[in-house]
Amino acid sequence: MNKGKIKNKMQDSIIFDSLDLLNQEEKNQYKSEINNSSEEDRNLISDYNNITSLFSKLITLNAKKIAPSESVKEKLFEKIKALENSKSNNSLQEKEKTDFNFVFSDSGEWSPYNMEGIKYKTLSNNADKGYMMLLFKVEPGVSYPAHHHNGSEECYVIEGDVLAEGKLLGPGDFHHAEAGSDHGQLHTKNGCTLLLVVDPADYS
Repeated sequence: MNKGKIKNKMQDSIIFDSLDLLNQEEKNQYKSEINNSSEEDRNLISDYNNITSLFSKLITLNAKKIAPSESVKEKLFEKIKALENSKSNNSLQEKEKTDFNFVFSDSGEWSPYNMEGIKYKTLSNNADKGYMMLLFKVEPGVSYPAHHHNGSEECYVIEGDVLAEGKLLGPGDFHHAEAGSDHGQLHTKNGCTLLLVVDPADYS
C-alpha cells in the first residue's frame, strides 16, 4: 500500500473508522488492510486518525446513520495535506542538517596510534572520494619510521616541529608526498600537531 492508494481507496474508511461509523465486517476488512501496510503507511494513517478524532466529539450515539459531507471531507483532507507538507519540510530540514559536520577543539575523541607517543583524531572519512582528514599529536622526541605511501598525503604543521626529507618544518609549513612515494624517517624534537589528508588505505 502506498500514499496514493491510501488517499484514493481508504479515505472513507479512515474517516468512518475514526468516527466509529464502520460495521463489524468493514472494521475487520479495514484492520486487515492496516496490518498489511508498511510502517510508513501506518504512521500516515495514525496522523489521519489524530485529525479525524477531533470530529468524533460532534457525533452522537445515533451518528452511525450520519456520513461526513463532501465539504467536511474536503476540509479534513486539506488539513491532512498540510500535515504531510509539514512533515516533508521537516524531513528536508533534517537532511540539510546532515549535510554539515562540525568537530570543535574540545570535541571528538583522541585515539592512541599504533606507536607510543602518538595519538590522533579523525575529522572526516570520505570513502566516496577516497580520503581521510586526521589530526595527529606527537610527543617530543618521537621518530616515525620510513614508510610507503599507497596514496598521496598532505601534511600541514599546526604547531611544533617535524623533520621530513631533511627539511625542518614549523607552524604554517606544508608538505606533500605523492602516491607511490617512499618516506624516510620523520622526527620531531619538541613535539608537533599535524593536519593530515591521507588515503584511507595507508591508515586503516
